[in-house]
Amino acid sequence: MKLYGTVTSPYVRRVRVVAQEVGEDVELVDTFTEAGQAALRAASPIWKVPTAELDGVVLFDSHSIVDALLERRGRGALRPVAADQRWAESNFHHVVDGALDALINVFYLAKDGVSPDEASYLAKQRDRAAASLRWIEGALRGAYVTEQPTLGVTEIALLTSLEWMQFRHAYPVETHPGLVAFLAAHAERPSVASTRPG
Repeated sequence: MKLYGTVTSPYVRRVRVVAQEVGEDVELVDTFTEAGQAALRAASPIWKVPTAELDGVVLFDSHSIVDALLERRGRGALRPVAADQRWAESNFHHVVDGALDALINVFYLAKDGVSPDEASYLAKQRDRAAASLRWIEGALRGAYVTEQPTLGVTEIALLTSLEWMQFRHAYPVETHPGLVAFLAAHAERPSVASTRPG
């Protein structure tokens, strides 16, 4: 699979973790470079990472890429989503993405000199992320999203999001003991450890 993105992107990292779990080799096109950006823009009309080429199909979003990997390569050791947990797990995943997207907005606008104290939109994003992470901490079942103690795509989304927050100093994850314990429980898994930025 050819994957367009950077090693620091949490959405790209999700794909890299899943690819490793299902045994898919990844050729990373580094979009931090000018050549990588040109390649991404040629491949995707929305210029968004991750974008991937898998079996001759170009996919424009981490959810699509992960779904295609699981469909075409199998789940490996990853937990399947139980039919009776589908909507609960989908909601959980969307809350993770909502928190991450909010903090990405805050992070990149801060790089341009705009702070949450100066823009009510950013203050709302910061508060949305905090509310989402409190909810996530309360909804976790120890080290997992469901009662089944097996890593799934939703846990991977949470792991990569929380570690991005720590890496970028975008949110004080350490203020949530349950989230810290969740991270510690999965820290040494090979697919997690080998894709960690920094």
